[in-house]
Amino acid sequence: MKRGELVEPTVQQKTLLDTLYRKYNGALMRFLKRQRIGREDAQEIVQETYCRLHQVSGVEAIEFPQAYLFRTAFNLARDSERRLRRWRAPEELSSAEQEIPSEEPTPYRVLKGEQELAIVRAALGELTPKCRRAFVLNRFRQATYAEIATEMGVSVSMVEKYISQALAHLKSRLDEARLETSPPRTVKQNVAP
Repeated sequence: MKRGELVEPTVQQKTLLDTLYRKYNGALMRFLKRQRIGREDAQEIVQETYCRLHQVSGVEAIEFPQAYLFRTAFNLARDSERRLRRWRAPEELSSAEQEIPSEEPTPYRVLKGEQELAIVRAALGELTPKCRRAFVLNRFRQATYAEIATEMGVSVSMVEKYISQALAHLKSRLDEARLETSPPRTVKQNVAP
């Protein structure tokens, strides 16, 4: 296949693309609107986003398609804005265009949050049943240690131990995941001449 050559998608890919379009088209338009992009430009960016997704081989293997779509749209919007700035004089830009960044989380942050949530869920599943129950009661149902101790039939100090174990385990799993995804650091060594 030559670069730029269109390949007809499979039925499964067409169905996936159609599903993604129906599910996220409106959200992408709203996202771009919050980025202060006009309706026509936003429609073009959304169309280009789906064109880019269409060109991905193995599109069904994308683990987080929503994050992929939003990151692609964000990058296309940024590229579009750069092209516009080359043609517009700085004094033509409104103060809103010059100063106000979006408060919406970036697609990268959304993806990162989804990945961390998956890690936390998996780590909770690795806890002993009593440890997990104490943690869930405390963190998700806001039960006090004394209430948890009474409900579980254990001492308050045992509840403290369960909560500490759970927090240490969750932190350990999140730290491991961060180490796996962070780029390797190079260390400069001072070599004497």
